[in-house]
Amino acid sequence: MNTGMAKTLALVFALALMTVISTASEAQEGAWKIGPRKLPVPVDVSDVMRESLLKTPAPDVSAAKKIVLRTDEEWEAWAKEGDVPSAAAARALAKALSVTIQEDKIAGVNIHRVTPSEIDEEHQKHLFVYIHGGAWVRNGGVAGTIEPVLIAARLKIPLVSIDYRMPPKHPAPAATDDVIAVWKELLKKRSPALMAMGGTSAGGNITLSSVHRFKDGGLPVPGALYVGTPAVDLDMTGDSRFLNEGVDRLLVAWKHVPHDAAAMYAGEYDLKHPYVSPIYGDFSDFPPSYLISGTRDLMLSDTVRVHRKLRRAGVDADLHVYESQSHGDYIAVANSPESYEHYAELNAFLLKNLKR
Repeated sequence: MNTGMAKTLALVFALALMTVISTASEAQEGAWKIGPRKLPVPVDVSDVMRESLLKTPAPDVSAAKKIVLRTDEEWEAWAKEGDVPSAAAARALAKALSVTIQEDKIAGVNIHRVTPSEIDEEHQKHLFVYIHGGAWVRNGGVAGTIEPVLIAARLKIPLVSIDYRMPPKHPAPAATDDVIAVWKELLKKRSPALMAMGGTSAGGNITLSSVHRFKDGGLPVPGALYVGTPAVDLDMTGDSRFLNEGVDRLLVAWKHVPHDAAAMYAGEYDLKHPYVSPIYGDFSDFPPSYLISGTRDLMLSDTVRVHRKLRRAGVDADLHVYESQSHGDYIAVANSPESYEHYAELNAFLLKNLKR
C-alpha cells in the first residue's frame, strides 16, 4: 500500500471510529481505571491496535447510561447523528479502495450492490449477502456499507447489502421479512450453495434469526454464514455483559442505548423468541459459520454461546477471539494487522465452504 492511500485509509478509519458510542472526555496515557480495577495497555497486539487503544478514553459508564431516548423523534435524531459521518466514511473508503456502491431494489427492498474493481476468479459465481449492524436502528442507507466495502476489497467478492427497515417505525419482524424477500428473489437465479450471508452486531443477530425463519419456512439456507460479534440474546444475559461493562469502548454497557434499542426492535415478540433472540432457536442444519469477537467485547459471551450451540448441533463453526478488541474493532481499526488477518480468515472459510 502506498503512503498516500495509507493516510487516506487512516483518516477514513478515524472518521468511522468517531461514530462509536462513547462519552468519555480524555484519552488514556496508560492503564484504564475501571471502577476499582485497572486495565493495562495490552501487550500482545499490533502497534496499530495499541496506538488506537492509547488514543481512546476509558469508557464512561455513568455518562453512557445518561443517554436516554424516549420518543421516535429522539431515536431518529440519534440514528442520523451516527449515520451522517458513517455514510461519509463509507463513500471515502469505497473511493480509496476502488469499490463501487450502487443503490438498487430487490423484491421491493432497498439494497446496495457493493462491487470491487476486481473479482477473484474463485469468487466469480459467489455472492455475499450482507446484513448491517447499528443497534437495529442505525446505519440505514450508505451508512451501512462500511464493512461491505472492506469485504469487497479484501475478499474480492461482490456483495448485496440489505438496507432493511428499522425501528422505531418498523420493529421486528420487518428486518427479517426484508431479508426473506431478498433471499427468495436471489434464489430464483442463484444456488444457495454459492451465496454467503452475514454481518456484524445487530447484523449477526438478524442473520441468525433469518436462518431460523428460512428453516421454518422451508427455504434453502446459505452456503456459509458470517456472524460478527452478534447480539444473540436481547435480555441481559451472559458473563461478558457484566464483566466487560466499562471495558468495551464501543458499546460501553448494555443497559442504556443497546438495551432500549433491543426492546424497541423486539416489538411484540417475547425477548426469548428465536426470531429476535436467535440463541433460543434450533441450530440443527445451520450452514457452516464463521464467528468473531474480542476479549473486551460486551458481546463476547453472545458469540461464545452461539458458537457452542452450533457445535452441539453438529455444525461446522469457527470461533475467532482477538486480544483486547472491543465490539467491532476489526471494522473501527480496519488498518490494523488484526483486521487484515480477520478478513483473510473469513475469505479462507468462505472458499472452503461455498460451492465452486
